[in-house]
Amino acid sequence: MNKAKSVILMTVSGAAMFLLASCGQLSETQTTENTTNTGPEKVTVQTTQNQLSTDYYPALIVDGKYQFSQNRGVSLSLNSTANIKDFEAELLDVAKNVFPTDQYFFQEGQVIDYDTTGLWLGRYSDSNPDGLNPTDNGSTDAATREPIYLEQILEQDYMIQNENGFELAGMAIGLAMNSVDYYKVNDVPMEQAISRDKLEEQAKAYANTIITRLRQTEGLESIPIVIGVYEQSAQDSPVGGVYLFEGVSTEGNAIGEWITRNESKVVFPLQSGTQTEESSNFDNFKNEVQDFFPNLNGIVGEGKYIDGQLMSLEIDITTQFYGETEIIAFTQHVTDAAGRFLPQNIPVEITVESINGIESFLTRENDSQGFSYHIFD
Repeated sequence: MNKAKSVILMTVSGAAMFLLASCGQLSETQTTENTTNTGPEKVTVQTTQNQLSTDYYPALIVDGKYQFSQNRGVSLSLNSTANIKDFEAELLDVAKNVFPTDQYFFQEGQVIDYDTTGLWLGRYSDSNPDGLNPTDNGSTDAATREPIYLEQILEQDYMIQNENGFELAGMAIGLAMNSVDYYKVNDVPMEQAISRDKLEEQAKAYANTIITRLRQTEGLESIPIVIGVYEQSAQDSPVGGVYLFEGVSTEGNAIGEWITRNESKVVFPLQSGTQTEESSNFDNFKNEVQDFFPNLNGIVGEGKYIDGQLMSLEIDITTQFYGETEIIAFTQHVTDAAGRFLPQNIPVEITVESINGIESFLTRENDSQGFSYHIFD
């Protein structure tokens, strides 16, 4: 693992510019400038000057470059693009409960590197004593095999500004857990279901082990470490997974208290189950749009629920036509139908796509009465 880094402040040409004083060697991709032969290694660091909204963290930029995660690319092993996106984006939501966006700066994980991640995700063995997943018991039968529980680890770093500059003040760790472990036997795809109880048991044990290891790293002995437990959705699911639990270790080697996140995602139109008010409204919207423009390939929605209440809705509309006048008329009609049938007072995003890509995009914030839109040339 890499050591934590601190930052020393200086001002350059009216912008907030900083010097990074590293406890260890910086990555080879970073350009450094040594001010003395014996002083700490230093590079210029600045923050993004424009914060899009209070929903987002301002980011640190080192030597004019965005700092990518030290284990970048490992998350591509997740089951779907939706899981990759939600695993990262929703860890930010977990972190906001501890690290307010108006007090902290964001940096992608710089401590747990690619090689360390690979070792931790591996199975425990004599050759890999750092492996978190259980030892392979040799069985290929889903009823007796030891599955891979932990699929991915994501780190996010949170910095604060003090009189000397910036310092690492908190960390969020996401654990992507499998509800289904996919494996092969003689090139034949197999599946092994993992119960929610077993997933929870394993995830909480992994969390405490990871915290113990991180606490041994210089600079991480006493910072708050947030852990989020993410359950991957299945490979054939059109939506991503959700974070099931979160907890904080303010000191020591364990989570003091776990909080259950009562979240779920629903695909509209419903394929089974009892109709709800939201699903009926979506069906009315879908029928209205299809009646006006029948040459559509599909209208699919994803609703995110928290504590049983619909909190956001994303809709994808795929169409065969792409003439500019058709897209303009269609977007206008979608706006009318959305205003009549879709739930009020929640964020709504609607994307209209054709074989050429995105044709138009509509959005409504939760405190807005109308939709904003953009039609792509």
